[in-house]
Amino acid sequence: MSQNANAETAQQYKALEARFDRAAKLYDATYGQPDEQGHGNLLLGWLRDRHLAVLRDVMPERALLLEIGSGTGEEALILAREGYSVLGIDISPVMVRQAQTKAAVHGLSRSATFRTLPAGRLAALDERGPFQGAYASLGTLNTEPDLAGMARGLHALLVPGAPFVATMMSRHCLYEILHYLVRFKPGRIMRRGPDWHEARAGTGGVDAPVKFYSPRAFAAAIAPYFTVESVQALPLWLPPVHMHDLYRERQAHFAQREGWDRRMRTWPAFRAWGDHFIMVLRQNPDAAAPEQDAAAPPDTSTEEPS
Repeated sequence: MSQNANAETAQQYKALEARFDRAAKLYDATYGQPDEQGHGNLLLGWLRDRHLAVLRDVMPERALLLEIGSGTGEEALILAREGYSVLGIDISPVMVRQAQTKAAVHGLSRSATFRTLPAGRLAALDERGPFQGAYASLGTLNTEPDLAGMARGLHALLVPGAPFVATMMSRHCLYEILHYLVRFKPGRIMRRGPDWHEARAGTGGVDAPVKFYSPRAFAAAIAPYFTVESVQALPLWLPPVHMHDLYRERQAHFAQREGWDRRMRTWPAFRAWGDHFIMVLRQNPDAAAPEQDAAAPPDTSTEEPS
């Protein structure tokens, strides 16, 4: 990476740290798991449940896992209660302190630990593993300016062939497009171009520099360190995260749509058309670690990786 690129990456990390630090205080109440008091977000709860279901399916039981973008520790603590050991990293020291406090309060400090570190600097992680699996939840890596550095560092931390699960904000959202086109409001469709621009980062309401990916573009950005095993839209026939009020108001209606979602989200024609896509990858034991990664070629296709 050139000196100018290093400086731009460092500047972006500082901006992300500051913005998520500011959001940390109210983050759980607004975006955490829904509770009986009306806190949290129902649609995010649905997304997190689907993401966790995939993790349980592909991760070895009681494995040592690395979470990239742990936030306030919601998923790490759920997995720790189920017998996993999780090390979470996050760019926001305020969120990391909140996660550490929650782990202590729930008696999980030994099985869920947290460190302040950007994903692109995984090579500097003190805890060297090896980890039996890793995951990045709900758009975390859409804000990461150095995906090649993340992939290279993560590759070295995992056991050969370990699973890596990434949930990414997708470049196209079929539900949103159809919703606004039939109402003659195309200007309301969220901008999801392949360039960096200000948008809602991840599943939280934090405005930050974000880059949207197709499955093919994301797979290319972290090759040759990881190979794709499966891809599915998440969700396909439910509203995108920023339309969560619509989901709350019409839960019974969307409960019927979930059947469509289960049947169709893995179909090749639809996997790239959800608000997010969830990709299961495997560490490639044969991947070399070049001194400097070549930039991934630009990608404008929505075609799925094979």
